[in-house]
Amino acid sequence: MIDADAILLGARLAEDTVPVCTRGDLVDEFRRLDRELAQARMQAAADPRIAGSGTADLKTRMDDLKAQIEAATVQFKLRALPPKKWRDLVDEHPPRQLPDGSIHQDDKGPQVNNETFFPALIRASTVEPALRDETWAALLDPEQALINTQQFIRLGRACWDLNKSEPDVPFSFADWLRTRDSASGSPSPEPSASPSAGSTDGSRSE
Repeated sequence: MIDADAILLGARLAEDTVPVCTRGDLVDEFRRLDRELAQARMQAAADPRIAGSGTADLKTRMDDLKAQIEAATVQFKLRALPPKKWRDLVDEHPPRQLPDGSIHQDDKGPQVNNETFFPALIRASTVEPALRDETWAALLDPEQALINTQQFIRLGRACWDLNKSEPDVPFSFADWLRTRDSASGSPSPEPSASPSAGSTDGSRSE
């Protein structure tokens, strides 16, 4: 017999982890060296006489950069909100209405204020790290440039999916779900990249 009570009492909200690197300059340098390494390998393949020339130094520099990048990366552990907390958050950020009564273009998909909702959602969904209020203010302030636009969008999309997407389900039930009309699902919206949404203009990259 399946103990339904034990299963339900052991229920857990969905979680996800999103890495955020605060040293985009190091990532850019790593990518540049990676391109140089690929080019050196192509040249070595074309001319065996230069095989290994310069590649060892590139690998050493890339290993050093990789260690620095990992040290500058924060893992954001995200968790879906309880249903009431999710509904309350949505109600606090209704979609913007234009003078003619229509909904702002950016708010039609998610049906929330796309500029104010996602910063609040990211903060409410973050389990770790435990940040101080001033850190959150700086993190979501475009003037601080702690994270770039793509990192903000990635965090916002992950938080949205935790609350609006179906969790993975096992076995034949998953096959049955795939036969349903996919149009009934809620696609992941793109959090607004405007300054009030906490994005940056790309002064740092991953």
